[in-house]
Amino acid sequence: GPCAYRCANYLFTSKYPSHQTVTMSLRPNNLPPVQDMPPPGGYPGIKTQRLLPARGPKGWQLWAGASAMIMYGFYQVGQTNIERNQQKMQERKLRYQIAPLLQAEADREYMARETANLKMEAKVMAGVEGWEVGKNPYNSGKWMPRATEELGRNQK
Repeated sequence: GPCAYRCANYLFTSKYPSHQTVTMSLRPNNLPPVQDMPPPGGYPGIKTQRLLPARGPKGWQLWAGASAMIMYGFYQVGQTNIERNQQKMQERKLRYQIAPLLQAEADREYMARETANLKMEAKVMAGVEGWEVGKNPYNSGKWMPRATEELGRNQK
């Protein structure tokens, strides 16, 4: 139609009306290409650095602080171990000092139980011929303290 002819009128490639054909694009001209050039002095630089405030301490400061705290902790552990060892030594010395008193008390309790056991043994074995009260039934020749639990304690 007429619109197509008018719209494509500038696209005709021939100067002769009898040779007029429609092309889909313009032919390139023979002029040298025009290239976009930067402005005089060049383009301004692109700022790639982010201007952020400092976020906390530096790495070496964190490392130094952590190392100092760990060293202080080990120092405290060492001091506590020294104090604990001194406390244990004092308790051990006190036990050594009262050991004879505790042993004497245990010996008195042993003798009281032994005497009560011997009396009970004499009473129970009174009718047995040849029984010697308090004699060791084993012939090993070594003295061993006898079992000093009360006789009949577990029997009710």
